[in-house]
Order: sequence, then structure tokens, then C-alpha cells
Amino acid sequence: MSDDAGFFPPQDAGDTPEDGARPDLAALDETAKADPALFERQSEEEVFARRVLTTALHLEVAEASRTNLWTEWNGYTTAELLTNIEDEYAALRHAAALSDISPLVKYRISGPDALRYLMRLVAGHARDLAVDHAAHVVFCEDRGFVVGDGLLFRLGEDEYRLVTEEHHLAWLLESARGFGVRIEDVSPTLAGLSLQGPLSARLLRDAGFAGIESMAPDAARWFDVDGMPVYVSRTGVSGDLGYEFWIDPDDAPALWMKLLARGAGTGLAIGGFALRELARMEAGIARAGRDYLGAFAAPDAASCSTPFELGLAALVDLDGEHFTGRDALRRAKAQAPRHLLSSVLVDHPAPLGFLAIRVGGKVEGVATSAGFSPWLGANVALAILKPGAVAKGAALHVDVEMREGLSLRNLRVPARLLLEPALALPARRMVPAPTDADRDEGIDPRFR
Repeated sequence: MSDDAGFFPPQDAGDTPEDGARPDLAALDETAKADPALFERQSEEEVFARRVLTTALHLEVAEASRTNLWTEWNGYTTAELLTNIEDEYAALRHAAALSDISPLVKYRISGPDALRYLMRLVAGHARDLAVDHAAHVVFCEDRGFVVGDGLLFRLGEDEYRLVTEEHHLAWLLESARGFGVRIEDVSPTLAGLSLQGPLSARLLRDAGFAGIESMAPDAARWFDVDGMPVYVSRTGVSGDLGYEFWIDPDDAPALWMKLLARGAGTGLAIGGFALRELARMEAGIARAGRDYLGAFAAPDAASCSTPFELGLAALVDLDGEHFTGRDALRRAKAQAPRHLLSSVLVDHPAPLGFLAIRVGGKVEGVATSAGFSPWLGANVALAILKPGAVAKGAALHVDVEMREGLSLRNLRVPARLLLEPALALPARRMVPAPTDADRDEGIDPRFR
């Protein structure tokens, strides 16, 4: 038998060639070709269900990521952490942190009745908003329960931009009946960047943003940066000096790289979503969908909140023009709140995991957001509390389990109710904005 006899495919006795000739291997290969469809993995999902949304800065952020940790923000894939929270936080508090905030929802509101419409929509102060300024606003439904909140910009006499955490297009359109106003979701056509921290004004000044230090809090203006129009606002959720940039998505990567290049050697770092969350907790800023449920997302009225229950009373003008929910809010103001969203500090020098806020042995609240603040050396939280828990002199605490080797230790850790945000640094309101590096005596030596 020849050496290669064993490589012939098996044959039936009736198929053996009478002349002993070898079989036609090419013909056999042709008949043995497999249907490619057998190797295609069929998906039962619809195409739209598998779509991954990325921002205009996704590639730049991905290149800088050293963790490959991602999270979802308004349907977009965004970086959770790029290095570690300690280094990103140190940059934010002692130098500057750059982040991609494009997943925020942006609405353009324009037309001859734009102001009249907004005066009816939001719970006050829309008339007072000047061109090229922004204001935090809240909007409610007829029962006085909060639908959402956001940052309202006045771009011109009859043109506004509303930036929100969640989508509200259906409510905005419903509220527009009878008004000569046009409402558009411009989120995909507008990228957002945030630069926060004590060196942010100096970095921008050196990058060619002339006069940036003279911009007042909540003010905005157009800049021309290497031929790119950029709308810059002195806004942010860090509780410190900071700026946000609103720019065409095609131009966003160039601005991103310019700011990184200018900040090289200053301690500038890229911050992820976890850093933004920690900073807003310190600043006492609630996030819709996390710290409260909008009126149309809540399962029942007990899960809804009025602006007074969310600590947003300063955004409500009950003596001005009529707005949706005003009459209900007048009644609500005269009644005791059902619950209150408050900042809470838990005095412990290490990160803790907790949900329940207790008075004695009774649960009197729940932490909706919580994290460890290196600046404060304590755990900070936003919590929904029952009225009894915020009574003067109420002793709050949290119960936690601490791992020690292979065992667990139960701890009762005191908690303090804060009447103000846990962290509100003076530079956030200073005009002109500080541009010196050594703002604080306790500045991290790495960034001196």
C-alpha cells in the first residue's frame, strides 16, 4: 500500500473505479464545499438594539484610557475611569480635569414666542435671563411635581438652548401648543467638553482664549479657536472654577487635542464619568434618574418630588408670571414636605458602602448617590430623608460591614446632615477668575 493511501476519502464498493485510477479530488472538493450560511451566527436582536452610540470624542478618549472601563450615559458609551479615581481627582482639585460631556441632552428652542413659552414651562426667572448667560431651571407638571431640571442658555433674543440630563422632548412639545416656537433635539449636532479645576482659566488664557478670566459665573461667549467657532460657558458641576465648551462634533477632536497639548506639564488629566459623579455629589447637585425620578418616570405620586423637596426652592418664583404647576406649588409650600433631598457627610476615613440612613434603629432615609471625598476625608452622599431625620438635633448614622481578613465587622458610623453642599470652593464665583497655581496652601506637591 502506498504511503498516501490513507488520505483517500472512503468509497462505497460500487463506486471503486474498475481501472484502479485515483478519484478526482478536485471534483470531490467541489461537492464537499460547505454552505457559508452554516457558519454565520444568526442574531435574534433587531439592528437598532445592537447599535453602540459613541460621541465625537470617543476615539480620543479611548486612546487615553488605561483601564478600558466604560459605562452607559444617555445611551452613549462613555469612559468610567481612564486611570484611577485618585489621580483623576487630584488633577481636578489641584490642576484641571478635561472630560467629554457630549451625552448631555441639548434642545434648541427658538421662535417669536420662545420667551413666552419658557416663562410658561420653567418655574421662574426665565424673563431675567440675559443673552449669553445660563441659569439652572426646573420644570414641573400640573401637580407641581418635577419633570426635570437643566441649564438654560439664552443665545439670542429669540433663541435658547436647554441642556438636560434626561430626554424631555415629548413634554417640551406638548407644552408648546399655542406658542409660535420651534423645539429641536440638537444633541447629535453639538459636542460638549468640560474643563474644571483651579488652573482651568490659566490654561485657557494660555491657549488663546483671550479675556477668559474676566468671564462671570454662568456667563458665556463665542471664541474663534484656530478658525473653529466655540461657545464657552463658565458652568460645570465640580463646585469649583470651570468651563464648558459647546462645539461642532467635527471640530471637537481638534479642540480636545489643543487643550491637552496646552495642559501638558501642568497636571491636567482626563476625567471619566466616575469623577464627574463624585464632584457633583460634593457640590450637592442632584442627577435626574439617580437622585430623583421625574414625574413621568416615577411609578406613583409618592415617588415624585416638588422643587421644595429637592432643595430647588431658589429656582421657583411663585410671585411672577404663571407657569405650569404654579398653583399646586403654592399649596405645597404651605404644607410640610413629604421628604427632602439633602447632603450628608459620613465621618470615616475610608470608602464605605451604605444605603440606609438611620435615626436610632429606624431607617429614616436612603442614600441615592454616595462616594468617598479625598478633599474632605469623609464619605459624602445625597440622600432622600424623611422630615424627622432633618429635625434639629437628630442623630444620624449608617450601619456598614467592614471586612477584616476573612471576617466581617459591623460598624455604626455617625453621619451629619449638611445645610450647604459638602464642597463649594470660593473660586467658582470669583471675578476675575484666579489664574495662579498655588491657590491653596495644601496643594498637592505634584502640581506645584
